[in-house]
Amino acid sequence: MNAYIDHNESGRAGDLTRLGQSFDHLHSLAAAQVFAYMSRSMHNTDATFSQINVLFRLYRHGPQRIADLAEGAHLSHCATSRLISRLEKEGQVDKQPNTENRRERLVSLTSEGLAYLKDLQQKTTAAYVTLFKELPPALRARLQEVLDDVLALMPPPELPG
Repeated sequence: MNAYIDHNESGRAGDLTRLGQSFDHLHSLAAAQVFAYMSRSMHNTDATFSQINVLFRLYRHGPQRIADLAEGAHLSHCATSRLISRLEKEGQVDKQPNTENRRERLVSLTSEGLAYLKDLQQKTTAAYVTLFKELPPALRARLQEVLDDVLALMPPPELPG
């Protein structure tokens, strides 16, 4: 039995669906390595998926109110407040007064939080390198050329800086 979920059991998928399934398959192979790393890193630091999600939201959107983080992460305000307190104790985030409303505090990513995200990005890149290194060099070069063309048409990545 193939461990990969077969998205198209009834026959050949349409071009876009097939392309999506192909990328999903590649992603699942890389994600197995990345998730193993995340599981180990979360176990060592007791980080949760919700905490990592909030760190990425802060990276992508900048400083935010706890209410906005709660809404974006689909968590209650109370759960998000506890999550932020824990991340603050770990040095991943800090809270500063909102200059537009002194009753509010804005949560922002610290250099330690950014370092964690950069490390996760490096592990993701390494997973894809491991995946593609077994391909023949000519095929890797063709794949890179196609991806360069595709990526030129996509929005810029939001990479930890």
